[in-house]
Amino acid sequence: MRSIQGYREQLSAFQSKSAGRHSFSFLLLLAALLLLPLPLFAQSTAPSPNGVLGLAVSPGDPASLVAGTLNAPSAAELYRSSDAGRSWTAAGAPLPANTAIAAVIYDPQNPNLVLAVDGGVGNLFISENGGQSWRQEPSINSVLSANSAVGRFFARAEGGRTVFYAGTRFDGVLRSQDGGRTWERLSGGMQGEGLRVRSFADRAGVLYAGTHDGLYRLLPDALSWQKVTTFPSGTIVRGLEVLDGRIYAGTFNTGLYTSDNGVTWSQDVSFPPGVAIYDLGPAGYRMSAGTDTGIWYLQDSQWLQATVNGNAYAGAVFRMATAPSLPGVIYAGTERDWVLRSIDGGASFRGISEMTPLVPGLVPPPPTATPTVTPTPTLTPTATDTPTATFTPTATDTPQPTATPTDTVTPTETPTETPTATDTPTRDPNAPTETPTETPTETPTETPTATATETPTASPTVPPTETPTPVPPTPTPTITPTPSPSPVEAIAANLVQLPPIWVGGGVVLLVVVLIAGLAVARGPQEL
Repeated sequence: MRSIQGYREQLSAFQSKSAGRHSFSFLLLLAALLLLPLPLFAQSTAPSPNGVLGLAVSPGDPASLVAGTLNAPSAAELYRSSDAGRSWTAAGAPLPANTAIAAVIYDPQNPNLVLAVDGGVGNLFISENGGQSWRQEPSINSVLSANSAVGRFFARAEGGRTVFYAGTRFDGVLRSQDGGRTWERLSGGMQGEGLRVRSFADRAGVLYAGTHDGLYRLLPDALSWQKVTTFPSGTIVRGLEVLDGRIYAGTFNTGLYTSDNGVTWSQDVSFPPGVAIYDLGPAGYRMSAGTDTGIWYLQDSQWLQATVNGNAYAGAVFRMATAPSLPGVIYAGTERDWVLRSIDGGASFRGISEMTPLVPGLVPPPPTATPTVTPTPTLTPTATDTPTATFTPTATDTPQPTATPTDTVTPTETPTETPTATDTPTRDPNAPTETPTETPTETPTETPTATATETPTASPTVPPTETPTPVPPTPTPTITPTPSPSPVEAIAANLVQLPPIWVGGGVVLLVVVLIAGLAVARGPQEL
């Protein structure tokens, strides 16, 4: 009784300790959930009510972004997202009062280096850790003239190093070859409204600049710009991009223009008229346009309006930023709805409250237009071949097949040929010429060999083999004497024929029964 009582006490103590441990573990889990960092959960609202004008995506990570805001209705700020726009963290950059971030850009060869610039007075801010912290770089201010500023950035690799270009309000183009630490003017050839630069694009090594006076281009290794005289003068080009060798120029007042060589330009009449284009963005395989009436995307030579959260969207979109490492992913900086994201090349977007985690494997692949093109050439040759069947005139030989009904083989071959072509008269004259050659060769060779070889060999050999067949009954007499042994021998023979595992199992079972019997027999003695 004491041992049982002690066991019960130990069990109760163990259960109490276990319950305490479970309660403590539950409290720890609850505390961990409450203390989890906010970026693990998608934000339901934008981190700022200001419009997003500066926006860039890391060249190596489609989920890393930096956004810069305007300075109204609250103070401007630089934000960073590492989860594809679902949550944002303010960088706490040293922005002076009245700063408005007009442009942000990553170094295409170094994702840690990010540049951001003020569109009011041209203050430059540099981050060397991917946008987590910033410092102001005053060297650019000494190059800018009074009342000028920077509204656009561009970067490309030249001779293995990254060269940054800045489009200014009145000073043309600035260039930096040392990561933004020093700047120089590169505005030769530009004049008048052409010094107001709003966009850049690179096609085959030629740099194009969109200005308030049409387009300018800078040839490789040149130091002076050339005006593209074939492009409409006096046009404000705010969006400039290249996709599959074609240049797209989005204007603020006259629609969209395209060129396949940079010299001959034509207006895209399919683009909706009266729409002001703020920026262009190729999502790897499809061109998108941010405008004052929402986002438009090009599909099958038609411009369609994109949706946001499943609904038509007509809000102002200032900046389009594509993910270089993941085709199909593109972001849009808006005036009132923060940053939108699309994974289908700009056809549909989601706002911050509707975004799901970005999984590269779930991004739809680029649509292939080749299947729609390939069937058209394949159908045309086949159509031209079928009418040119000149075999129909040979149908004059049809009287010859009248002799074929006498042959018994021709009916079997004609049905196999008639479905393949409608020109049955042309194939029938050939059938009689082939069938006579086949019937004499096949029937004589098969019938003699089958009848001559099989019948003679079967008749002489079978009788001798069948006569000794009574010999097999001889083993039966040997089996009949087996019942004569004693019953013990018969049981032994049957045990030998059993599988070994059955025999072993029986032995084990016997041993268990013996041990159990001994235990039962010894039990009353111990009591």
